[in-house]
Amino acid sequence: MNIESVLFVGVGGDGIITVSNVVSEACMLAGLDVKKSEIHGMSQRGGSVSASVRFGEKVYSPTDKLGSVQYMMATEKIEALRWIQYLNKNSVVVVNDRIVPIINQIIDEDNIDLLVNKIDTKILIKRKFIDDAVKLGNEKVTNTIMLGVLSKYIPVENKFFMEAIDIIVPDKIKQINIEAFNLGMELAKEL
Repeated sequence: MNIESVLFVGVGGDGIITVSNVVSEACMLAGLDVKKSEIHGMSQRGGSVSASVRFGEKVYSPTDKLGSVQYMMATEKIEALRWIQYLNKNSVVVVNDRIVPIINQIIDEDNIDLLVNKIDTKILIKRKFIDDAVKLGNEKVTNTIMLGVLSKYIPVENKFFMEAIDIIVPDKIKQINIEAFNLGMELAKEL
């Protein structure tokens, strides 16, 4: 197996670190070598957060070079654009169709949408995943739904993702996260 990389980007409070922990755990359960890197920045103030997970037979670095990321999950459109230089024509990108407001800034969402829609990758899935999470009863499972969609493309069996959710996610929200992951897998068949 070649070395694969997943880049998770969003803002503080989106669960970027947790979802990257789930992917890391799933890859380890699958018997792969895994390296992970996190950047918290001003996350407690809604600032940019990123995490990189690389996995394969033998991985030496937790981060990938520009233009080399195979998979990106962005919980916010501006963050997707901020990290676009890591993508290539073969990348798979899953983006939550939302913008986190920036204090004292005017945001041209139409222009941002235009730029996101022009991301030149193999697969670009942009959807208001938060709406799906609200239907499940908890908007905080948005990233788990997105991971369920992305799992269609990551070369790790879904049983390992489910085991990882069981290990990483606290008991009181474990069941809704399992439902969210399953919903994401179902959505992936349609998207």
